[in-house]
This record gives sequence, C-alpha cells and structure tokens, in this order.
Amino acid sequence: MKINKVLLTVLSLFIAFAANAQKQEECKKKFESYEAFVLDRDYNAAVPLLKSLVKECPKYSADIYLYGEEIYKIKAESSRTPEDKQANIDTLLTLYSDYEKNFPGNGSVVRKAMLMKEHKLADDEEVFKMLDNFYTAGKNKFTDYDALQEYFMLYLKRYEAENKNISGSDFIEKYTGIAAQVTFARNKFIKEKAALQDKQQQEPLTRREKQFLKNADNYIDALSAVNQNIDKLSANYISCESLAGYYRKSFEEHKEDAAWLESVASVLYENKCYREDILYKAAVAAYKNNRDASTAFRAGDVALKNTKKEEAITYFEDAVALETSASRKAELYLHIAGIYRNADKAEAKKYALMAASANATSGEPYLFLAELYSSVSKKDCNLTDFQQKALLFKAIDMVNKAAAAEPKYKPTAQALVKQYSERLPNKDEAKAAGYKKGDEVQYGCWIDETVKLPKL
Repeated sequence: MKINKVLLTVLSLFIAFAANAQKQEECKKKFESYEAFVLDRDYNAAVPLLKSLVKECPKYSADIYLYGEEIYKIKAESSRTPEDKQANIDTLLTLYSDYEKNFPGNGSVVRKAMLMKEHKLADDEEVFKMLDNFYTAGKNKFTDYDALQEYFMLYLKRYEAENKNISGSDFIEKYTGIAAQVTFARNKFIKEKAALQDKQQQEPLTRREKQFLKNADNYIDALSAVNQNIDKLSANYISCESLAGYYRKSFEEHKEDAAWLESVASVLYENKCYREDILYKAAVAAYKNNRDASTAFRAGDVALKNTKKEEAITYFEDAVALETSASRKAELYLHIAGIYRNADKAEAKKYALMAASANATSGEPYLFLAELYSSVSKKDCNLTDFQQKALLFKAIDMVNKAAAAEPKYKPTAQALVKQYSERLPNKDEAKAAGYKKGDEVQYGCWIDETVKLPKL
C-alpha cells in the first residue's frame, strides 16, 4: 500500500514537471514570435501575443514588458485621437503594474510615475510618494535622469512650501542623498559602457546592448547635467560650512563607499568649497576608490587649490595617462603647463608642446607658447636686447600655427602679429649685434630654440 502511495506521488510530480516543461516550451515559442514581430515593428501583430504572454506566461521574461513598453509608447505617440492616445497610455500604465508585480524592483514604478506626471494623471504629491518609495527601497535601479531631477524638484518644492516640517538638516540630507544617487547612476552607466565595449571585441552584442551603447554617452552627460542643476537649485539653502559639517559626521561610515565619496567630492567641488578639509579628504579617497581621469583631475585641482602643487601635478599626470580623449589630454597637458608657467618655464614649455602634439586641431598650446616667448625677460636667460627682440619671430611663428590649427584664432593671431612686429629688431640692431639675414640666433636655457633671421 505504501509503495503504491510513493509511486502515485512520484507519478504526480513527473506529470507536473512534464506539464510545466510543456508550458515553458509553449511560452518560449510564443515569446519568440512576439519578439520577432516587435523587431520587425509589426506592433499590431505583436499586441495579441503580448496580452497572451502577460496572462499565461507573466514571469517568462522581463523582455515581455520592455517590448510592450516600446509598443505602447509608439502607439501613444502616433495616436490619431485623444481617446486612442489615452487608451494606449492606460494600457502602458497597466503594463508597468504587471511588470512590477512579476519582476519586483525593476524600476517600472519610476517610469509609471513619470508617465502619470507627463499626462497629468497624478498630482505632485502622488508622484513624489511613488518616487520617494522607490528611492527608499530600490536605489540600485533608480537611474533615470529625468526622474532623479523630478524627484529633487518635488522635494525642493515641498521644502520651499514650509508646510511639510522639513528642517534645514533634512534638506541637506535629502540633497546630498539624491546627489549621491545621481553619481551612482552615472558611474553605473560608465562601467556598463566600458564592459560592453570590451564585450563587443569578443562577441556580438544583443539588440538591447547595442541600443544602450549607442545612448550611453547621452545618459552619462544628462546625469552630469542633473548634478549641476540640483547644485544650482540648492545654492540658496546650503553653505560650504553646513555641507562640510554634514559630510564630516558621515565620513567614517561611508569611507569605503565609492559612489558616496564621489558624490561628496562632486557636491563640495561644484559648490566651490575648496578650502574645506573634507573636500580634499573626499577627493583623494574618491580617486583611490575609483581611479579614472575625472577623479584624478579633481583630486589634482583640489590639491592645487590647497597649495599642494607637486601633489597636484602627480594627479594631473595620472589624469592624462587615464584619459582616452585626445582633446581632453591636450587640455590636461595645458593645465599642467599653466601651473608651471611662472615657476619653471622649461616644464611649462614641455607640457605645452605635449598638448600641441596630443591634439593637432587645438590652437591654445601655440598661443601659450607665443605668450611664453614674447614675455621673456633678459634676466630669464641672460639675453641681450637683440636676442630678446629676435625671439619675437618665434612668437609670431607660434600664433600663426595657432591660427592654422584652429581658424577661430585668426583674428587673435593677426592682432598679436601686429603687436609683436612693432617690437622686432631692425637691420641696424642686427648689424650692431653681429647678425645679418639668414643667420641663426641660438638660444639655450629653457628656451632651447634656434631663430633664423628673415630680411629685416
């Protein structure tokens, strides 16, 4: 008798397993057909399959809902009547609810809140609560730049209304928290972009991965803009002292949190709190936790503003090494050249030449060199009057190179050539110094150049 019961149990489990496997196979075939229609943009054919999948295979794949979002966004945008548009929006809202029910914490709550806000289907208070709940519970998925900015704007509105019992310290906490979330989202996209760039060297990307890679820079730039916007909007309600005090209390708790450190450094830096010790501490820690060109540059700039010049140059040089953009490399080299401008002209010249080499389409390095040559004093390298004046030929050569590299500098070059030409040596001065047309004037010291004299 007991054996029969065991056999019945095993048989029941086998039948259930087989039925589930058959259902999964049916879901797979249905989903593949649905996906094919979506990729072919045959949305009318895809809709019945979407409805069937949501009803019968709701947990088969998150792409059921992501493709559905694509369908109904396009259908809403192309609706011919207000009634049709509203019907498509309502369907999309329901789809977001189904998505959240079957794949909790996916971020569709945020998109639903923003859709309701856009079409005035919810008031500010309801939208704020939806965003606030997700911010509290699902930070890892809260990366939508529009939603992050809207969330801050709605909180700011509540704070300014003065009827929500929000204290100044509450505001600082929320502001810094959202700023950290924006930084987290930006860093997340940067890492995902880098991972996909590496992956595509080894294997083909999926359609969704290709789409992300195509839009990644826009996402990253938009999040940078959001950070700047919330900094500006908060400026009237915060001070460097209040921010620094808040961050000091939390530093030990978050000193291993790369996104938090990045946010602290970013917020204090953007608010020009350069003299706050916590900014230097956070900027260096953020660099060590996430060593890239931007964190290296900021650590360098903060160090420089705290009169730590040699340390700053080390960070700047690392920023150059980590930077992949030729134009940005040139900017960094020129930045270092500027640091050395008055202290070590040989180093200033070296980095300016490196800037010119890094980006052939930039005229700024040549203008820097022209200024360096044209402002040299006789004491710099024990020059004679004639040698000092003859060096202006080199300055003129530099401004002409600046105009050739970057045509927008042509008016500047023309003005400088005229200015320098008025100070050039004449034929009598050359003769008195023992030079004639075609002779070469040799310069040592930091200048280390040769100037061939033209007709005077």
